[in-house]
Amino acid sequence: GEFEVDAMDDEATVAASDADSSKLIFLLTDGTGATVKSSVQRSLDQFEATNVRTRLFSFVRGEEIAASIIQKASERGAMIISTIRVRVLREKILRMCELEGVPAVDLLGPSLDGLESYLQRLPVNVPSMYDPGQVRVLSDAYYRRIDALQFTLKADDGQAPWLLAEADVILVGVSRSGKTPLSVTLSQSTGLRVANIPLVLECPPPKELLDESTIDPQRVFCLTVSPSQLKKIRETRLEQRLGVKAMEAAKGQQLLQETITPSGNGSGNGKSNYADRAYILKDLKNAFDLKEKYGWTQIDVTGRAVEDIASQIGETINERFENALEKNKGGNFISLN
Repeated sequence: GEFEVDAMDDEATVAASDADSSKLIFLLTDGTGATVKSSVQRSLDQFEATNVRTRLFSFVRGEEIAASIIQKASERGAMIISTIRVRVLREKILRMCELEGVPAVDLLGPSLDGLESYLQRLPVNVPSMYDPGQVRVLSDAYYRRIDALQFTLKADDGQAPWLLAEADVILVGVSRSGKTPLSVTLSQSTGLRVANIPLVLECPPPKELLDESTIDPQRVFCLTVSPSQLKKIRETRLEQRLGVKAMEAAKGQQLLQETITPSGNGSGNGKSNYADRAYILKDLKNAFDLKEKYGWTQIDVTGRAVEDIASQIGETINERFENALEKNKGGNFISLN
């Protein structure tokens, strides 16, 4: 059903009381809000030190509820950014915003108008998830992503090296380089089957990864990160482990305390070379040497959002295997677009 605007009264009032120090943006959408939230956040990322609060109003399908939201935006000095697919409602919202003096941005209108002109076809003008003609297509894409994600979870952290030959993408890298979150994000956003393998200084990679008869090196991406950032991440990880151990010791769970000590990375007294700079440099050097030897693609993840890295890898795979993918329409690849 439609989003009840009154449910936002308390939070919106708080924002209004801080009007001198913050800005408020109302996000209107006739769907779940994923598109408008993602787009606005990426835009806000371009502005430094800006105190902005957003409020989402999802499943806005009628003029009355839209008018109520616009009225509240006017009262609180908020801006409106919308993703409304139905042309009539979209135009009415812009007109009401103009009359109320509410700044408004329509994210979908210009692209729909441009596509209508280019494709010489009229848009269906209904929210896509409710278009009977689109349900089957969306379900196919959804289930492909589910299948890919299940594969990715099975092949996480080197758990199933025998699955590497079936992977669309293989991520390798030292411990705490972000392989697992990147694998999940990449799989969810593209429908690609992703496996990841940790590169450990003391242990050789699984033989399946190095089998050039079954593994195309163009599908293998080696994650690297600056030593200083990796040191901070590992130090935080060790502190978290030690914190857990301290709580368990306080409860008298000495046996369990001993079992969670990271194998090869620490000891009961908390000392470890895991976050030592010299060890980290050797760890990264080992990963670099493997990358050079086997022709993998290096990806620097230092200070980057996981979504941006996933987008880069997805686009690279699309470029490298576009022809093969077009020949095999039944493949798992789903364009990022």
